[in-house]
Formats: sequence, structure tokens, C-alpha cells
Amino acid sequence: SRVGFRSARASASGDWQCSVHGHGASLPSIQVLARNIIPMTSRSHSSSRLLNIKDKHDNHDRRDPVFAVAQGIYRMRFCLVLGWVVAAVVMIPFAYEMWLTAVPTMSKAPAGTESSAAMNDFEKHFHNLTTLSHEMISIRCKMPCDSAATTMSKGFVQQFVDMIKRYNYTHQGSVVQIEDYFASASHHQLGENPFISADKQSILLTWVWQVPQNMKAQAQVFCDEIKEEIAFKNAYQGADGLEITATGLVFLDHARTTSLLQDIAEHEVTHLWMPFLILAYALKSPRMLLLALIPMGIELPVAVGIVYFISLRAIVVLDAIMIMLMLCTSLSFDYALFTLTRYAEERAAGANVEDAILTVISQSGRVVVVSGCILVISWAAMLGIPPPFCGFCMATSTMISTCVVVQLTFVPCLLSILPFLGPPAAEKAPTRNAEIEADDFLDVKALDNADKSGRDGHASHDNPKEKAKVHMSGLWFRLGGFVTKWPFNIIMTILVYILMAPFTVRMSKNFDASALRLRMGHSYELTIPRTAPEWKTTLDIQEAFPRKVGILMPMSIMMINEASGVANQESFDLNCQMMDMLITATQNTEVPLTPLSFLSPTIKPDADNGGRVECMKYWEIDFVRTNFLSQHLLLSHTSKHLQQFWSTFVSKDRVAILTTVFPLMDPFSPKAFELASIVRNSLKQHTQALTTTHPGTTFNMFSAGSIMVDMVDVTSTGLPIAFAVCAGVCLTLIAIWFGAALIPLKLLVTVVVPLTWTFGAGLYVYEDGYLEFLHFQGLSRTGDGGMDWTVPIVTLTFMMGLALDYEIFLFERVREYREEGFGDCESIQLGVAATGSTISLAGLIMALTFEAQLHASVPLTNQVGFILVFSIVIDTFLVRTILVPAMLSLVPCSNYWPSRMPEPRYEWLANQSDPRADDEEDEDDEDDSS
Repeated sequence: SRVGFRSARASASGDWQCSVHGHGASLPSIQVLARNIIPMTSRSHSSSRLLNIKDKHDNHDRRDPVFAVAQGIYRMRFCLVLGWVVAAVVMIPFAYEMWLTAVPTMSKAPAGTESSAAMNDFEKHFHNLTTLSHEMISIRCKMPCDSAATTMSKGFVQQFVDMIKRYNYTHQGSVVQIEDYFASASHHQLGENPFISADKQSILLTWVWQVPQNMKAQAQVFCDEIKEEIAFKNAYQGADGLEITATGLVFLDHARTTSLLQDIAEHEVTHLWMPFLILAYALKSPRMLLLALIPMGIELPVAVGIVYFISLRAIVVLDAIMIMLMLCTSLSFDYALFTLTRYAEERAAGANVEDAILTVISQSGRVVVVSGCILVISWAAMLGIPPPFCGFCMATSTMISTCVVVQLTFVPCLLSILPFLGPPAAEKAPTRNAEIEADDFLDVKALDNADKSGRDGHASHDNPKEKAKVHMSGLWFRLGGFVTKWPFNIIMTILVYILMAPFTVRMSKNFDASALRLRMGHSYELTIPRTAPEWKTTLDIQEAFPRKVGILMPMSIMMINEASGVANQESFDLNCQMMDMLITATQNTEVPLTPLSFLSPTIKPDADNGGRVECMKYWEIDFVRTNFLSQHLLLSHTSKHLQQFWSTFVSKDRVAILTTVFPLMDPFSPKAFELASIVRNSLKQHTQALTTTHPGTTFNMFSAGSIMVDMVDVTSTGLPIAFAVCAGVCLTLIAIWFGAALIPLKLLVTVVVPLTWTFGAGLYVYEDGYLEFLHFQGLSRTGDGGMDWTVPIVTLTFMMGLALDYEIFLFERVREYREEGFGDCESIQLGVAATGSTISLAGLIMALTFEAQLHASVPLTNQVGFILVFSIVIDTFLVRTILVPAMLSLVPCSNYWPSRMPEPRYEWLANQSDPRADDEEDEDDEDDSS
């Protein structure tokens, strides 16, 4: 019998495939011949070589520091799970306190600005002026009536006044002033009563109180009590009765806080099911879904509790807490998608729990860590922007970091302790190594089975092409092949940029290239819930009542006379000249001021002297305030009111005097910005002109609008720097991570240009109103505010981080395939096929999470939600699917330079061959003579 032996080519893992061809001999005889022909040394060499290969692989894993960290996490699994649970319980009180103390809006001027310096000067002469808040209660007739000043309305007013006085008794010195129609009408009065509307259909109760940051919670509780009392009284009013409403700065802030909290609850209840279903579809295991939800109970209290301690040193706004919740949901689901699907794959391949957990931490954990680092860097770039955005970035970075650490140290450990939450292990098919190592001699049957198992795919992990065959079909594989073929890669790239060019052009209209800033809208109305009645009440009061009682956020101007003080006629005249100068400066603008716009001790109220203010005589003011007859007999109420007015508007040292300006406009509108700039520049010129004639006399202005002007200027200047730092750091890390110097340039093109598409779409929607026909509030304009200036600051770097995150995930697989010997375009095609479904599902989860913001009641929240959802959808389904693969296929060698890639061994796009066909690896048999 003639026996021939053929030694096949060694596979990538070093295993040997052998076959025996026998003619006319039984199997035992073949085995005997094999044992006689092959020396024992050869058998020992082959067996030891297989063992050495396996040991080498195991030792490589042990030397890997990431694998060592994974082993450490697994060993400490019980301590880590218990530690996270204890940390969550400990942090719950601090997290709850953070929810209560988060600032609804930002009112502090940026350091180093004119408004900051003015605020310090105002605080120096008028202590606690910046903490004063103005609240109002309006009582009006539901049906036309003779007057709203009735016995019933008088009783209502007295009840509310008693409530305010009780609050002041509990918090001594909080209430500065209480005024209402009946108190003003009960004594001798100069001029008309300002607390009744011109048509006498409404009367007003107002109070001014001090609401510092540490008292806001108590003030909001009191406002709730007022609203409950109003609701009780309104419930018993008939169709011809009275209607009571309340508004004010604390009422508006509280309405915004309540609406945001309600929006968060609505998101959790009504929108969480959509990303949950997507994750369920991907995991296909009800038990594993629990592993995506349980970490959120750890991440939320821990992260928000940590932010509480940050809030002790930095300002954290309520919007940051809302974004933290969105990030917690989306990142928990996204990271669960990356890690749990990998765990299911390992278990399906027959791995035990420990091996599967170690693989998840050491392999999928890399993706999670890289993703978290990119997102943290993106948010951390805002640290150079003034408050509240630096606090915003610290809050979001805390949540991202917490999600990453919890997903890598809590979820795998919990899964290892409770393995029934995950899928069971499949029966593992025997590999060639196991079969050959089972015998200490060369068994021909074992060799034949090993050859057959290699052909049948049981050891497909040894051959890169066999491993990749699972991705060589389906929509993503076909799409990847199409967009990487010449000339379709050029055509698709040009076509995408042409189709999206209108969005870039629209954004360019609002972009100031000389100042590198995006001109956006600003309006107080954008920050107020549409459903809040407080804003409508504010507008109604402004329209019905005189300016000096109906404007919530007036502008303040302070004159300082260090030389002679302000309690003299000369200072009165200088202050009146200042007001006349402002009337002239604003005469031909969109924000003209009139004598009725001012309130000051130096002028007669509601007096128009031919377009000029009517200046008071100092001795008259002093007589009414201090004379005994005026105080106790003739003008008792007027004297009391004037004394209170003097104490409010003149500093205790009589060096400074206030003038209040009441413009009829949104305090954060473009008109308010224009007025603040005109007034500020005019006061500078007026102060400069007085340096020679009245040295020591200065004028400063302070308003909510001026604070916002400076904040917009500072942040708009810092945003390009933050974006450049973010881009530079991220792209540098990408270049180092992949060892490719040019790949950041390609990724930059596919990241920066799509950002212009997103903001262009936002301007089309919220400034031009292109989607008004849908009659959906979340996609509608709000007045003439346009898209708010805070939207780019909150979203720009985050969008860049998300885009780079997905592109890194794609390019990492592309490079992996290229290193395994696939061609340049074939690697891109396989990368798209391997990551297509995962990235698409992750993008959908992220988009549906932020989609809840489109249903919020605050217009600003709608705008942030639209920008994020549009950016995620475009990046997931257009940029990553078409643009990035097409760009990578252009001069593909530049994707890896200066790294050297192996010569391509697997190519099929150029010759249009079947990618799943086996390569011809066997050489012709050599005839051996017996």
C-alpha cells in the first residue's frame, strides 16, 4: 500500500493541517505505518509547538495592562458592586439637594466686564440692590365693569398683604416695600394713582423683597402658597367676577423650574420606551435589558451628588441637570449596546462567564473609554467660557465619567455575580488545538478531523477572511462597497456637499467672519415656558399700567458725586441733564426714550416738558420729606412715600443717586441690547465731558440687558477658542491613537462642515419659520427672538465629540481589517458592514433620547433638542454612512501614514470577484515514490 503525506500551509495561528491519502489499506494499518514513518521527535515537536502557541497567546493577554485591569476588576467584583450601591445611597440626599438648589437662570455678570464693574459699584453704594426682586398680583374684572376697585377686591388685597407681612415676620427684613391701589388711595396723594389701569378694569398689588441665592427656595415656597390662594379664590368666581393672576421674577423663575422638572418627568415616562425598544431589539434578551436600566439607578444619584459639591464653588443651572439626565439615559443605553452585545457574542461562542467578562472589559471597554474621553474633552473645552457654562461643562463631564466607570466596573461585576441575567453559554465546538493536544501522538484521524473542522469553519477565528465572512452580506456591506468604488466615491462626496450646501449658506448669513462669531437671537421669552400664565400676566400688566409699576426688569443708572454729594440742586440738575441727553441719543433709534421712561427723585413723575424731563427743586423734596406739617398733617402719606422713595434711590452717605429707566420691551431682546449699548456709550461720553467742570462726578448703568450683552460678547469670543482647543486635542489624540498623521484632516472635513448644516437647519426653523405649517410648538418660532445665543455654546463642542465618537468607532474597525491583510477599499467596506447596525442603533437611541426636548414647554429647550437630534441623525445616517467611507477611499494610503500596513491579501472590489469565495491556498501535490 502506497501512503503519501501532504503538509498543508500553516494557518495564521500557527496550527498545522495534515491529511493522509491511503490506497487499499485499513485505518489501523495506516496508523501503524504513520507511527513507524514519523519519528517520535517530530511528534513531540508538533505537539509542543501547539502548546507553545497557546501559552504565547495567554501570556500576551497577561502582559496586556488593559487585560490586567480587567482581571483586577473581576477579582474585586463583590467589593465593587457593594461599593457602588453604598455610594448611590450615600449620594441620594446630596443629589436631592442639588435638584432643589440648581439655579434656574444666570444673572451674574461675567468677571472683568463693564457690567461686572458696574455691579460692584452699585453694591458698594446700594447694598443688596442686585438681589431685589419685584413681584405683582393683578386683580381684574372678567367682564367689563365700572372699576376693579371693589369691596371684594379690597378684601383680597388685604389677605395677600397679610400673607406678605407674615413672610417678612418669619424672614426679618426680606420685604422692602409693599404697595397697592387701596393703600395709595387712602391718603392724600400727589398725581394719579398708578396702581389702577387706565380703563379701571385692573388693580395692582406689588412688593419688592430681597431674594439672595440662599433664600430662593423659601421664596419659591411662598410663591406656591400665593398661587394656591389665588387658585382657591378664582375657583369661586363666577363669569362676572374677578380674575387674579400673579407674576414677577421669582414667579417666572419658579415657573421655569417647575416646567423643566415636569419635562424631565415626562421624558422618563413617555419617551424612554423608544430607546428602550431599540436596545431590546439589539440585545434580544429581557434579562439583559435589566442590566441597561439598573446602572442608571447608580449613575444618577452619584453624578448629581458629586455635582452638588461642585455647585458649592461654581454656578450650576437647572438646564445642566436636565442634560445630565439625557446623557445618563443615552450613554447607559449606548454603552450597554457596546458591552452587552459583545458579552452575548462571547457566550454564544462558548466562553465561560469569567472569560466573557474579561473580554468585555478589555475589548469593548476600550471603545467605551475612548468614547467617554472624547465626550469629556468636548465638554471640558467650555471651561474657558464664563459661568454658568463652565459649571455646565463640569456637570456634564461628571455624568459622562460616571457612566463610563459604572459601565466598566459595576455592570460586568454584577453580571459575573448574577450570570443568569445574561445568556447561557453555547456548546463550544472542539478546535484543532483541543483535538490535537488530546493525543500525545500523531493520530491520523485527529489530523483529518482538524483539517475538516478548519474547512467547516469551527476555527474561523484563525483566518481573517473566515472571521469577516459574517459581515460579507446585507445592506451595509453592499452600501460600503458602492460608496468606496471609483468614481462613485467622488460623485457621492460631491453630491452630499451640494445637497447640504443650502444649510451652510444659511448659516453663513449669520456668521461674522471678521469676529469669528455666530450672530444669534436673544429673548427673555425664549427662556419662559409657553404654558406658564406668568409671562402673559407680565405682558398684560406692561400694557395696562404705567411703566414705573408695570416693568419687572428696569434699567438702573447711578450718578456718583464724590465732591459735594447728591443732596443739592447742582446734582439734581446734572442728573436731569443726563436724562435729557439720553432722550436725545435715542430719538432716532428703534428704542426711543421719553420723559415718561424715567423715575428718579430729581424729576417730576409722569411729566413731559416738551420732550424733556421736568427737574425737581431739591428744597421741595427735602421739605415734603422732613417738614413736620408734611409728615403729620398735610401730606402724610405722600411724605411717607417720598421718604421711602428717597431711601431707596439715594445712598446712605448721600454720594450716589439712582435713576430707573422703564423701556417697554423684552429685557433680553435685540432692542434691549441696542438700548444698553446706546446708554452705556452715552454715559461714558457724558462722564468724560464732566471731568473738567465737575470732577468726581461719574455715571454708571446696570441692567439685565447689559449683563446679557457682556455675557454674549465674552462667550462669543471664547467659543471659537474652545472649539479650536477641543478640535486640536481630540484630533491629536486620534492621530496618536491610530499612529496616522493625516487621518485627523479627513475626519475634520467630515465633522466641521456638517456642523454648518446643523446650525443652518436651526436658523431655517427658528429664525425663518420654515416649519410653521406643521403647527408643532417645538418647531415653531417664538416672537422675533430667533435661535437663542446659548444654543451653539451648549451644543457645538458636544456635537463635535459625538461625531468623532462614531467616526473613531468606524475607523478603528477599518484599520483592524487593513492590518489583517484586506485591501484598502475592502477594509472600508467591511468596516461599514461591521459597525453599521451598531452605530445606527446607538445613534437612534441618542437621537430619541434628546427628541424629548422637542416636546418641552420652554422654547430654548426645544431649540437645543432640535440641534442635537438633527446633528445626530445627519451624522449617523449620512456622514458616517456615506461621506466618511467615501472620503476614506480617496487616497486610502493617507489613512495610515506614517504607519506601514501589510500587503493586501484579500481583494475583490477591483476585479469584482465574490468576496466569500475561498482563496486557492493549496499547492499542487508532489508525487512521492514509495
